[in-house]
Amino acid sequence: GRVKALAAQHGFTYKQVFIKNTKTRWGSCSSKNNINLSLHLMRLPDYLIDYIILHELAHTVVKNHGQKFWLLLDKITGNARKLDAEVKHYDMRIY
Repeated sequence: GRVKALAAQHGFTYKQVFIKNTKTRWGSCSSKNNINLSLHLMRLPDYLIDYIILHELAHTVVKNHGQKFWLLLDKITGNARKLDAEVKHYDMRIY
């Protein structure tokens, strides 16, 4: 539901959402605009979950991590690089 709400709020379109037990990525976006999210996202604060979702939705428009991607993500998040750095403080592995 959160993907649908954020996509509508920011004008993104996607095909389907899949929740997977990934070990290395919080999320991804396929070439067909399917959004894949890690089951482990639930361990992050809500605002970082939203950031990951928006990051993947931005990939429906810009498929790489170039300047256009970061400009788009900055426009919708306010400070994408700061949020991206915060996510890196979290470990997906369960000890």
